[in-house]
Amino acid sequence: MTSIYDLRLVALSIFIAVFSSYTALDLAARVTAAKASAKVAWLIGGAMVMGIGIWSMHFVAMLAFNMAIPIAYDMLIVLVSMLPAVIASGGALFLVSRPVLSIWQLLVGGTLMGIGIASMHYIGMLAMRMQATATYNPVLFLLSIAIAIGASILALNIAFHLRTPTSTTDWLAKIGSAIVMGGAIAGMHYTGMAAVKFIPTNPAAISGLAKTNDSLTLLGISIATATFVILGFTLLTSFIDRRLSDQTKLLAQQEAQAKLSQLFTEITLKIRRSLKLDDVVNTTVYEVRQALKTDRVIIYRFNADWSGIIIAESVGQRWTKTLGKTVNDPFREDYIEMYKNGRVRATNDIYAAGFTECHREILEGFQIKANLIAPIIHNNQLVGLLCAHECSTTRDWHKYEINLFKQLAIQVGIALEQASLVAELEHTQKVLRLRDRAIASASNAIFITDPRQPTNPIIFCNAALEKITGYSSDELLGCNYKFLQGYDTDLDTITELDEAMETSGECQVVLKNYRKNGSYFWCELTVSPVLDVFGQTINFVCVLVEITSRKETEEELKRSQEILQKQLLEIIADINEVLQGDLTVRSQVTTGEAGILANGINTIIYTLWEIVTQVQQIAYQINVGVGENSALVQQVGDETLKQIEQVNYTLQELNNLNLWIQKVTDSAEQLQKIAVTTTNTAETAKTTMDLTAESMWNLQQANSQIGNKVNSLGDYPHKIYRVASTIRQIATQTNLLASDASIEATWMGDRGRSFAKVAEQIAQLAVQSSQATQEIEGVLSNVEMETSALVQAIESETNKIGEKANIVQNTKLSLEDILEVSQQINHLVQSIFTATTSQTETSQAMASDIEHITQTLKYTADSSSTVSNSLQQTTEVAKQLQVYVSGFKTGE
Repeated sequence: MTSIYDLRLVALSIFIAVFSSYTALDLAARVTAAKASAKVAWLIGGAMVMGIGIWSMHFVAMLAFNMAIPIAYDMLIVLVSMLPAVIASGGALFLVSRPVLSIWQLLVGGTLMGIGIASMHYIGMLAMRMQATATYNPVLFLLSIAIAIGASILALNIAFHLRTPTSTTDWLAKIGSAIVMGGAIAGMHYTGMAAVKFIPTNPAAISGLAKTNDSLTLLGISIATATFVILGFTLLTSFIDRRLSDQTKLLAQQEAQAKLSQLFTEITLKIRRSLKLDDVVNTTVYEVRQALKTDRVIIYRFNADWSGIIIAESVGQRWTKTLGKTVNDPFREDYIEMYKNGRVRATNDIYAAGFTECHREILEGFQIKANLIAPIIHNNQLVGLLCAHECSTTRDWHKYEINLFKQLAIQVGIALEQASLVAELEHTQKVLRLRDRAIASASNAIFITDPRQPTNPIIFCNAALEKITGYSSDELLGCNYKFLQGYDTDLDTITELDEAMETSGECQVVLKNYRKNGSYFWCELTVSPVLDVFGQTINFVCVLVEITSRKETEEELKRSQEILQKQLLEIIADINEVLQGDLTVRSQVTTGEAGILANGINTIIYTLWEIVTQVQQIAYQINVGVGENSALVQQVGDETLKQIEQVNYTLQELNNLNLWIQKVTDSAEQLQKIAVTTTNTAETAKTTMDLTAESMWNLQQANSQIGNKVNSLGDYPHKIYRVASTIRQIATQTNLLASDASIEATWMGDRGRSFAKVAEQIAQLAVQSSQATQEIEGVLSNVEMETSALVQAIESETNKIGEKANIVQNTKLSLEDILEVSQQINHLVQSIFTATTSQTETSQAMASDIEHITQTLKYTADSSSTVSNSLQQTTEVAKQLQVYVSGFKTGE
C-alpha cells in the first residue's frame, strides 16, 4: 500500500526535535546549577518538558504519515506513549547533573534512554487505528533501536560536557549539538517508520492514492505550536532563573568578597598586632583556616637546601598533625621559580592535576585532596609557603579565595618583616642600654660635643669626668672643653686639637688641665668624629684619661737621670786615673745606683792593687827558686835516660818470653784438636761396636730360631714315611683286588670284559702308586740327610757367632777405657791451652805496661829538659813582670 509524508509536518517535526534538544541542553545546565529543592523541581519539570518535546516530535511526525486508507489514533495510548519519553528524559537529566559521569554510567544510561525513546515510538504506533495490519522489517527495526540508543549516548555525553558554561559562545556549541541530537532523534523515528509495512485488511476501505489530510496537518501544527510555547516558556523560565541565579550568585560573591575584605582587614590587623614571630605565624594559620573554612593551614619554612620544616599549623581534630615535621619534596624545584615570582598554585583535585605517582603519595601522606599554596616573601627572598589543605574532599578554589590567600601571604611576609624589625629594634635598644651602662660605669672620662653649635659645647658626659674635674654635670654641660685649660697649657697641643676638630679628624694629645679647686692634672685626650649618612660631622666623642701620676713619675725619672748622669761622669774620671796606673784612687760617690756602681769599681781597684802586690812578691820568689832548682832538674833528666835503657832491655826479654809462650800455646792448641779428634773417633767406634754387638746377638738369636725350625722340619720326613708306607699297603691291596676282579671278569665272559678293563686300569694305577711311593721315600731320605747336615752347620755357626760376640764385647770395653783416657787427655790439654793463653795475655799486658813506662820515662826526660828550659824562660819573664808591676802605684 502506498504512503506519503506531509513534508511541512516532517520539517516541523525535525525542528521540534532540534528545539527540544536545545531545551534539553539548557535544562541540563539548570539542573546541574540548581541547589537542593530547586534541583528536584527543575529535574521533574525538565523531564516533563523534554518528554513532551520528544513525544511532540514523534506525534507530529506520525501525523505527517498518510496512506490510502483512513487513519485514526487511540488518544489514551497516545498519552501513555508520552510516559516513556518523560521517564527517559528524567533519567538523562539526573545523569548529566551528577559531578562525575563514568563510561559505564554513560553507556547504561544511554541504553536505557534509547530503549525508552524507542518504546515511546512503538507504543505511539500502537495507537494507530486503521483497516490494515502492520509488519516490521527486523533489520530496520533493530537499526531504529540502535539509532535511539546511539543518539541517547551522544546526547548524554554532549549534555554532560555542555552543562557548565565556560564562555560567552557556548550557545553556538549548544545549537550545533542540538542539531546533531535532533537529527539523530528524527533519524531514529523515520527509520522506525521505514521498518513497518501496512497490509490492508479491507480492500474496500482503500480510497485510491494516498493524500495528505488537512485536518491532521492542522492538528500537527497545533501540537507543534503548543510544544513550541511550552519549550519557549521553559527556555524563558530557564533564562530568567539563570539571570536571577547569576544575580544572586553575583550578590553572594560580592557579599562574600566584602566579608572576605573585612575579614582580610581583621586578619591583617590581628597579624600586625602580633610583634613576635611565633605569635605572627600562629595567628595567621588559625585566622586563615577560619576564613577559608578548610581542614588545615600550615606555614612551611625553607632551609638553605630548599628542604623545609612546618613551623606553624592549625588543623581540625580529624586530620593528622604535621607541626614540626621536615618535608623533603623532590618536586619543589619545579615550583621554586614560580613562587619567587609571587604566583599562587591552586590544586582543585590532586588526582586530576597531572601529578606523578610519587608526588601524589607525598600529598596522600598528609591526607591532602586539594590545596592552595602561596609564597611568603621576606626582604625580597622566598622564605616559606602559606599552605591550605582540603582533606575531606576535592575543592574548587574561587578566584576571590585565591586572591585573599595571596594577599594574606603578602601580609604574613610584611608581618614577618615587621617582627624582624621589632626584634632588631629591641636588640639595638638592648645594645644601646648596655652601651650607656658601660659608658656610665667606665673609669675613663667620656664626653660628647656638638660642633654644629657655635661654641661646640659639651652635650653629654659620664660620672668619671665629674670625678676627675670636680665639676657637676650641670656645670659641664653647655660649656666648651677649653674652660678646663690653664695659662701654662701647651699652646702647640691646643692648636693641634683645634685643627683636628676643624678638619673632622681624629687626634690624641696630652695636655695640662685644671680642676674646679684649682689643682692641675695631666690628661690624655682622644677625639673622634661622628658622621651622619651624608658624611657631615654631627658630634665629637672625647675620651679623657687622667695621667697625672704617670706624668709626675716621668718628671721624677728625668731628674733622677740627670743626677745619675753627673755621678757617672765622676766615676769615669776616677777610672781614667786608675788606667794611668794609680791604684790608690777611690770613687767618692755613695748614693743611688751610681753609688752601687762606685762601690763595685772601688772593690775592683782594691782587688787589682792586691794582685799587683802579690805579683811583685811572686816574681821575686820565682827568680830565687828557679836559680836553686835548675841543676836538680838537669840531674833528674839524666837519671831518667838511664832508666829508659834498662826498661828497653827488660822489654826485649819479655818479648822473647812471649814468643816462646806463643809456641807452647800453638802446640797445646794442636794437641787439643788431636785429643778432640781421638775422643770423637773413640765415641764413634764405641757406637759402632754397640751396633755390631747388637747385630751379632740378633744374628745368634736368628740362627737359634732357624735351627729349631730345621729340627722341626726333620720330623716331617718320618710322618711322610708313614704316609708313604700306608699308600704302598693300599696299592698292594688294590693290586690284589684288581687281580681278583680280573679273574671274576674272566669267569663272566663277555659281560665282564668292560669290568676287566677297569680292573686292569686299577692294577696299573696301583703299580704306579707303589713306584711313586718308592720315589718319595728316596727323596725323603735325601731330605733327612741334608736337614741333619744343615742343623749341624747352623749350630756350628751359632757357636762361632757367640765367640765373636764375646770378642766384640771385650773390644767395646777396651774402647770405653780408651774414650775415658781420651777425655782426660782432652781436659788436660784444654787446661794447658787455657793457662798458656792466659800467660800470653799476661805477658802481652806486661809488655804493654813496660812500653808505656818507657814512653813515660821518655816523656819525663823530655819534660825535664822542657822544664829546665821553661825555668830559664820563667826567670826572664819574672824579671820582666817585676819591671812591669813596678810601674803601678801601690803606696808601698
